[in-house]
Amino acid sequence: MGTMIPLIARFEPTEEKVWKHIPFTVPEGVKQFHISVTYNDRIDSSPTLTGGNTLDIGLFDAQGIESGSPGLRGWSGSNKTEITIGEAWSTPPYRAGALQPGEWHLLLGAYKTSVNGLTAEVTIELDSTREAWETPPTPEIGSLTKGQLPAPVEPNWVRGDLHMHTIYSDGDSYPHELTVRAYELGLDFYGITDHNRAQSPVPLVPHGHGWPVLVPGVEVTSYAGHFNVWGGPDTWYDFRDYSAAGQQAAVNAARADGALVSMNHPKPYGPMWDHPDITGFECTEPWNGWWAGLNSLATEFWVNQLNSDTTGSWHIGICGSDTHYLKRSGDPRIPLSPARMGTPTLWLHIEDELTPATIIAAIRAGTGFMSESPEGPQLIVSANDDVVRVHVAGAVGDALIGLGNNGAVLAEPITADDEIFQWHIGTAIPAGNSYIRFEIHKPGGNVRALSNPVWR
Repeated sequence: MGTMIPLIARFEPTEEKVWKHIPFTVPEGVKQFHISVTYNDRIDSSPTLTGGNTLDIGLFDAQGIESGSPGLRGWSGSNKTEITIGEAWSTPPYRAGALQPGEWHLLLGAYKTSVNGLTAEVTIELDSTREAWETPPTPEIGSLTKGQLPAPVEPNWVRGDLHMHTIYSDGDSYPHELTVRAYELGLDFYGITDHNRAQSPVPLVPHGHGWPVLVPGVEVTSYAGHFNVWGGPDTWYDFRDYSAAGQQAAVNAARADGALVSMNHPKPYGPMWDHPDITGFECTEPWNGWWAGLNSLATEFWVNQLNSDTTGSWHIGICGSDTHYLKRSGDPRIPLSPARMGTPTLWLHIEDELTPATIIAAIRAGTGFMSESPEGPQLIVSANDDVVRVHVAGAVGDALIGLGNNGAVLAEPITADDEIFQWHIGTAIPAGNSYIRFEIHKPGGNVRALSNPVWR
């Protein structure tokens, strides 16, 4: 057994959502060390649970703790209390590699504090010799069966799910296992957006040869809310300062890197975003997970953005399953049950080669739509100077509803499996409205598909 370093961090009951950097020294020549953390009154991180303590954990090496520093070795939230860091391997989501001698910092955040306060007792065992986790193999693509889905009713439409998590944050599966599931579902693209990640998923998944296209991202996860970033450099954005100014700085940094930035799940228990006045989001996520999981409130938030838009920003609507668990089966009748990959699905129009860059460009075009599953229904909306056209498939017996700034302006029964509706633009966007967007509703009221708006 190696040298033991004991550490204690105390959070008073009033120190909820407070971050502390706890320094310790790594001597020259250490190849591996192990961190063990215990604390009192522990409860799960779910925002529906109160009355106890929840401690988030991260780690910085000797390269520093500044925003964007290469010193971030990983952040596991409250998911892990036993962590191995080593040159050859580290506990996911922590990065393996050289253990620079000098001052490191254990990052501890009191997400919840009980009336007793939170006392964290930490032991760091230097020169530990723990064996690496066993990683499941990646199967050959030829051994798999690709999902067969209804073909797009118009050319150049692709479908995928951009908001998912792996064992490199708080999911239950390795990145390549998400790749396999996406292939088996028949998705064209998928995204991995692990929380506050310190390493890209790109080298961890198979590419080419028929595999779906990965769009690597990160979910910036602060105590004020979450936002996704895709298309930037392989870096992280600061989640520790969750004031309005701090989160605005994080959004600005991502935008300065040329990344696509999306406000995630603005709904109760999403969690909701504490600073709705922050600017710079190109997208909003009005649909996250099962529709019945309060997504009507997230859509209402998005619609309020559309209606108050005076800046020319489109406030593009996107969706994602927020899948964390491939190995648990969720149920749409139980909206708080685990999300399922592809529920919902984002559809995009892409005429060029399918790449992360063309996927991001298609999102920015604002013409995509959202459906309840990879099977549909399909809701393709287009417009020219005179006509608004809506192509619907896979929704017989449902209702197509057109909504403007002030509510419903059109409603039509869907009577065929493949049906096209057209209106003069003055009818579709009557006076007093600046846009029209469409929803498909099934009997009983649940939404099955959402479009982005067409603007006057």
